[in-house]
Amino acid sequence: MKAIVRNVLLACLISMFAFFGAVGRKHTKDKMTEAQRAEARKETLTCLAVAFLACGACAWRCNVLYKRINEEREYQRRFNDYMRNSAINRLS
Repeated sequence: MKAIVRNVLLACLISMFAFFGAVGRKHTKDKMTEAQRAEARKETLTCLAVAFLACGACAWRCNVLYKRINEEREYQRRFNDYMRNSAINRLS
């Protein structure tokens, strides 16, 4: 469970900085050439893409970890059932 929390916190941190990079840059519209405007648009789109990619990767990784945790729980439950039943059979 700790791995899922770490994953979410890391994705939040990456997304926060990427969003700040996307919206935090000040562009003076009157002093910019068309090439500079295009470059600023590319930088903004790149920052937004990084933010969404971080969120997507986090969701995918949390899903993988959640499945693994469920498999381990199921294995542990079956093992406990087996041990409980075998102990009862030994006593009978």
